[in-house]
This record gives sequence, C-alpha cells and structure tokens, in this order.
Amino acid sequence: MLKTKLKRLRRFESLFRFGLLLVLLGISYVFAMFQGGFVSWFIFYSFLPFAVYAFLLLFYPLQGFKVERIVPKRNLKAGESIKIDITLKRKVPFPILFLVVEDILPSDIHSEQYKQLVFPGFKRKIKLQYSLKVARGEHRWEGIRLITGDILGILKKERWFDLQQTILVYPQYEELIYKPLESRFEHGGAVNPLQFQRDTSLVSSVRQYQPGDRVSWIDWVSWIDWKATARTNSMMTKEFEVRQSNDLMVVLDRENTLHFEVSVQFAASLVKTIIQHGGKLGFFSVGTTVTYIPIRGEEMQKNIIFHHLARVLPNCVTPFVHVMNKELAPYQQTATIVVITSSVTKQLVDGLSEETRRSGGMIIYNIKKRGTSVNKDEGKYISLADQRGIMIKTLYEGQFQMAFSEVLQA
Repeated sequence: MLKTKLKRLRRFESLFRFGLLLVLLGISYVFAMFQGGFVSWFIFYSFLPFAVYAFLLLFYPLQGFKVERIVPKRNLKAGESIKIDITLKRKVPFPILFLVVEDILPSDIHSEQYKQLVFPGFKRKIKLQYSLKVARGEHRWEGIRLITGDILGILKKERWFDLQQTILVYPQYEELIYKPLESRFEHGGAVNPLQFQRDTSLVSSVRQYQPGDRVSWIDWVSWIDWKATARTNSMMTKEFEVRQSNDLMVVLDRENTLHFEVSVQFAASLVKTIIQHGGKLGFFSVGTTVTYIPIRGEEMQKNIIFHHLARVLPNCVTPFVHVMNKELAPYQQTATIVVITSSVTKQLVDGLSEETRRSGGMIIYNIKKRGTSVNKDEGKYISLADQRGIMIKTLYEGQFQMAFSEVLQA
C-alpha cells in the first residue's frame, strides 16, 4: 500500500517537472517572439539546449543500469574494517552530467547512508569503493539508489535497485592461557568450587557413619543403607563412585548492561580456548528465548556457539538465574558450570546457592568494561557468595588471558 502511494507521488512529481519544463520553454519562446531583438532570442536559444537535454534525460531509462555490490563473505570479527565495492554498468552511453550513488547501510553499523557524487559522462562502467568498521551481529544491506537530473535542477530522476545482502560478524576474542581446571584438585585449597559429581546409581561400598559426614536432609534417604543399618544396629552410609569430568557448561547472562558486549567477547575467548585444547563444553544462553547447545568437542562445536554469539542480543528481562535453574536442571551432567554475567545481585547469589547444591561445581565470572569498577552493592554480594562457597571472579576487558589462573589461585 505504501509503495503504491510512493509510486503515484513520484509519477505526479515527474509530470509536474515535465510540465514546468514545457512552461519555461514556452515562456522563453513567447518572450522572444513578442519582444524581438538579440537579447530575447539569445535567452531562448541559450535555454533551448538545456531543455532538449532535460527532455532526452526524461526518457532515458535508469533501469538500464546493472548495479552490483560486492561484500566480503569471509569470517569477520567485530571492529574490523571491510571494503565494499559497487559497480555500475550500462549499455547505452547517454551523457549523464552527474549521478548520486546512495547505498543504504544497516542501521546497526552506521546511522547514515553512504552517498557519493560521480560524473559519468559517456562512461559505460563506473567503480566505487568505500570502507567501514563493523560491529558484532548480523547486518543487512537493502539496496542502492541512483539519483540524477538536469543541470538547472528542473528535472530529477531516481531509481531503486533491490540488492539485499547479509553478513555475520563474530565477536572479538582474546587468547587465554589455558590451564585445566582439574589441577584445582591436585593442589587442594580452602574452598573447592569444582567438586566431583557423585554418581548415586553406582555404590562402591558401605561403611559406618562417622561424625562430620556431610549428609543433607535431601540426600538422607538415598545415602543411608537401611538394610545394613538394621543388620548391624548402627548407621551405615553408602560410598558412591566419584566421576571426574573436565566438561564445562558455559552459561551466558543476556541482561542489557553496559558490559554486555565485553561479556560476549569473554564467552567467545573461553569457548575458543577450551575447544582449541581438546576440551568439551556446552552452551546455555538466557534471554527472551533460551538456547541450549549440548556438550560436545571439536571445531564444529566452536562454530555453532560462535554463530550464536554473533547473533545474540541483550534481551533478558527476568532474572536469568531463575530461568537457568529451571531450564538447565534436566541437562545437568558431571560438567562444571561456568556462569558469565556482568551484574552481581542478591537474586543471583541466592539462585546460584541453590544450583551449587545440585551441580558438580560452579564458577562465576563477573565481566566489566575497561575503566569501570565493581560498585558497592556488587562488592557486598560477592562477599556473600564467598561465604556460601560460591566463587565469583571479576575480570576486566583486556585482562582475560589469566581467567583460568585466577580460578586456580582462588
């Protein structure tokens, strides 16, 4: 409906300009006929070439141009510069005095359009090039507009060429110094955030209960061997096999904060480093939609996660930890959960406290932009998390290389 109205408006504008040209030509001729003299006819004959050119231009079809835009298809990273080539070709070498080439850029790359004035003359082929920096995300070009007219500005012609193209720009990443997280167990420590997962389906032995055994009311029924207890008349507990796993489940908080882009960069850095060193991981992203990528290894897993990170938006409107606890529970394995957030709140700490009891281990990275700092409330909640045995490490942009070391030294 809107396009139809625009076409009608442009058709009316063309007719109006054509009529104006005829009126001006007629006035100059009438003036020369009635006034006579050299000056009157000089004005008429001076205006006549411009009028003739305008008439010819009016019937010259701009759709005769073949327009091509070449956008690089290689894997792009945020912050890189790309060169865009535009080629205009035509068969009929009509003399065009000027031509405005307008490329409508994606709004998330640039707030304006690329516009350049060229003077084709009789040229059959015109080449243009411009460069721009691209941000992370999926960017879509719509089309190119050509605009021309006569030298007096009486006539104006334009043509829209629908050239839809899309590029995907991946997030930046840093090379991290990789250290396997299981080394945390080899050296010991006061608080162990990476506890091994006990498989309650595999009982290795039965022993007498000793004071100090950590048996919660939730696990009481499954951890006590009731038959052995009745037979020996003393409380007997089951010993379960401990399964060690280096697998990770990375969870990204998509809350709309100042530090979101940096969080995505860190997630990309973490994923690339772990896959590069032969590790396995899964990915869990919480926003208006929930994305779950099962635990796998190899390069294909990195590509799948990077593809998601390129498109992901900061659109989490509810506390993500509530969604995580609900949605991630069915997928929990022996993997260590790595939470990437940029805002530490009381709700987050409370929610992660519940999750830590169920999972084999958990690490939380609090990611901040360069030049910022942890505010007073966040500092208070980080201390609260530490008291509950939850590890929260704050990392700043440009300091991601030591992410694994920071955990091992905690």
